[in-house]
Amino acid sequence: MKNIAYQLVVMGATGFTGRLVVEYIIKNYGIKNDKFTWAIAGRNKKKLEDLRLSYKHLHPDYNQIHIFVVDSTDSISLDAMTSISGLVLSTVGPYIKYGIPLVESCVKNSTHYCDLTGETPFIRESIDLFHQKAKENNCRIIHSCGFDSIPSDIGVLLLQMHSVERFKSPCDEITLYVKSMRGGFSGGTVDSMINISRYMNQDSKYKSILKSPFALNPKEYLKNDTYQPNLKSVKWSDNIQRWICPFIMAGINTKIVRRSNAIMNNKYGYDFRYSEVYTHKKVSNALIMFIGLIIIQIFINFRPLLWILRKLGLPKPGEGPSKKQREDGFFQLNLFGSIKKTKKISLNIIGDSDPGYSATAKMITEAALSILLDEEKIPKAYGVLTPAAGIGCNIVNRLEDKGICFNLDK
Repeated sequence: MKNIAYQLVVMGATGFTGRLVVEYIIKNYGIKNDKFTWAIAGRNKKKLEDLRLSYKHLHPDYNQIHIFVVDSTDSISLDAMTSISGLVLSTVGPYIKYGIPLVESCVKNSTHYCDLTGETPFIRESIDLFHQKAKENNCRIIHSCGFDSIPSDIGVLLLQMHSVERFKSPCDEITLYVKSMRGGFSGGTVDSMINISRYMNQDSKYKSILKSPFALNPKEYLKNDTYQPNLKSVKWSDNIQRWICPFIMAGINTKIVRRSNAIMNNKYGYDFRYSEVYTHKKVSNALIMFIGLIIIQIFINFRPLLWILRKLGLPKPGEGPSKKQREDGFFQLNLFGSIKKTKKISLNIIGDSDPGYSATAKMITEAALSILLDEEKIPKAYGVLTPAAGIGCNIVNRLEDKGICFNLDK
């Protein structure tokens, strides 16, 4: 029987998002509680001690937060932490650069794991290396537990459950429409985008497979020939009566949703179609965003241009939106499902804070606590999973208690 000293460990606690996760835990659950024990981890002891001290104003017991000094490349220090931990919540990116040794250590020591990655190459590698062993060791490795891809993955699962209740059948097509959103981005996010691009250009092993809409599916479903909508322009949508253009997070979110379907025995149907788009009332705004996405891709692929952006104020790793920017943020998503384009059903997801940071801190923490505290309410599944397959709709109640609402249209 494993001796667990700390049920939850926040890895990368001194990073921008890691600090938000720690602050969220302190404000909502305290330093000590009767539900779970927790600790923080990172490679720099001084930074961890300074972080702990910075929470003095939030809680008198700040000094009792346990610290693990861990190097992401050192298996001995990783094993020392994961062998006495119930779950590691990792905010250490770029994951393709730092994530594999930590996942390996968690699997080896039967420790659950969740992260915020939106990096398709990293998730594919994690699946190929660790899925089977994680199943054998009864541990859940769940990637993409932040804004990408909790709303998409859990939203689709919830909408499909309601579709089955109402129509006795799941939707054969669902589109997520981003109706409105305000939020910033951090240097860590930029770093991850750069590393994904470099990886795609340098490593031929996954280059072709990662272009597939089914890139994260089990190998037996990689060659699914179902047409998947993938908007590459600006157009008018009759469904939502708005102009639509590509959504920057669709690349990862859609693949996560398709993996969920595949590893849940095609619960939504083998021919299920899923897509995501951004919406605008004015065609001019849609065109501006579309052109902006093209420019971002050009800058990421050409390092001299990226250097110019850094000089002009692009955030560095560890930097991100201010507290006011995060508090002023919000998001509103609409999931629109249909069966043979006749029977229709929709779900609205509304958040009251910056989606990429404040809301993401809520999502990944409550995902972790669902695994740790709600064992009887979540799916009995192990391996390299998705939020829908590994946590399920149990997280909805947790998130609604924290200001993220899932509303089914009547």
